[in-house]
Amino acid sequence: MARFFIRSVLVAAVAMGTARLAEAQVAVTGNVAGNTAGNVNGGNFLGGIAIDAQGVVRPVFKKDESGDLARKRREAASDVPSDLKRVSPLRKVSLVRLEEAIRPYAEKREDLTPAMNYLAGLQRIDYVFVYPESKDLVIAGPAEGFAPDGAGRMTGLKSGRPPLRLDDLMVVLRAVERGGMIGCSIDPNPQRNAELQKFLKENPATGGRDAAIALYKEMARILGNQDVRVLGVPGETHVAQTLVEADYRMKLIALGLEEVPVRGFRSHLMAAPPRARSVQRWWLAPLYDAFRSTPDGNAYEFRGQRVQLMSAEELTDLSGKRTDAATTRISTQKWAQLFTEKYPEIAEHATVFAELQNIFDMAILAALMKKERLPQKVDWSQSLFLDASKATVATGHAPRQVPTVFNWRAAGQGVTTGMIGGGVSMNPVQALRGASITRDDSGKLGTHRKDAESTKRSDDHPWWWD
Repeated sequence: MARFFIRSVLVAAVAMGTARLAEAQVAVTGNVAGNTAGNVNGGNFLGGIAIDAQGVVRPVFKKDESGDLARKRREAASDVPSDLKRVSPLRKVSLVRLEEAIRPYAEKREDLTPAMNYLAGLQRIDYVFVYPESKDLVIAGPAEGFAPDGAGRMTGLKSGRPPLRLDDLMVVLRAVERGGMIGCSIDPNPQRNAELQKFLKENPATGGRDAAIALYKEMARILGNQDVRVLGVPGETHVAQTLVEADYRMKLIALGLEEVPVRGFRSHLMAAPPRARSVQRWWLAPLYDAFRSTPDGNAYEFRGQRVQLMSAEELTDLSGKRTDAATTRISTQKWAQLFTEKYPEIAEHATVFAELQNIFDMAILAALMKKERLPQKVDWSQSLFLDASKATVATGHAPRQVPTVFNWRAAGQGVTTGMIGGGVSMNPVQALRGASITRDDSGKLGTHRKDAESTKRSDDHPWWWD
């Protein structure tokens, strides 16, 4: 069973008010599958990351091209069939038939169709239907047509929500089959971290605003770039890029360096108490309500918002070694709760967090398939999906380093409050094995399964239907 985790660490030193990133170069390189990493940022800008040939991650911003005109332009440019463009409350995708449909493409090393690459526009997995008699395994959820947005990321024509990706599904299926963990770790170099602790001991925060800002610039210089390790999945895949981007972007949001236009939401920097000096850790983990299944285990329902933010604090000694603190300050916990509460709205504006929900759905699906032996129930070997040598996925530059970032805000009368981004790490926090599955004795879930099977399939696309 796979364990999913994303962690981030922020080094909070003395307190500091709002500073924006300097005007960022709008240049995106090395993104997986041709996607630029752009998302809605505060105001009228898109935010994302770029990964250069050396694997260094940088934030990027791009002018938002939202509005009716932009939407109509995307609809006209969408390279999908007209029946795929329509909004469907419950589109069905047969994984068994999809694998057979892509087999000729894989054998000839040809590119798949957009419908195949993006699972017929499926945007969430709400149901899993098992059909032992017809040897089929089907996933179902809301769907619509899709096209690249203003930043090049594939999103729904109406909702703006990204569709699930076939390459992500295959990468996650393979990771779960190996039985390992899926995640990443972004950590400061231990020697640089030790140098930082020595510097902080020798240079206590004193003086006014300018002195404090100079202090934090020096702290960022000492830490320099931090190292990225991707766990469980190849680092050059879209899954890996999404994990790293989601964690890094969450840190930028926490520091107030990236804004999301969500009512009632504010950065942790604005909520942190003056002169707080500690290390905050936050990690993104699955959040699902109890799963439901039919008594015979041939239908399952996924429920919940998919992702939550967890929190803790840690201590760093003079050698740079990091250990868990005995307690976690209230402001850290409250910000994690606020981020979790507002996550669905944040995901509407910052597409990477919706992509993370999709990856969690596929990870849960893969874990469920393995735990309940669903492929064996339909005699499906997944011979193509699980074979990386036969079914290759799009790749780009693997993220290897992220720069240390910092921000500040004015607090009180002449008091300066500062914050600097420290390490970001993903560690195991929630195992999928132990997921609660309740029986649906009402018959409704079984009816959904029966209705899905009886829906007429089109000869033009036998592996998906509405």
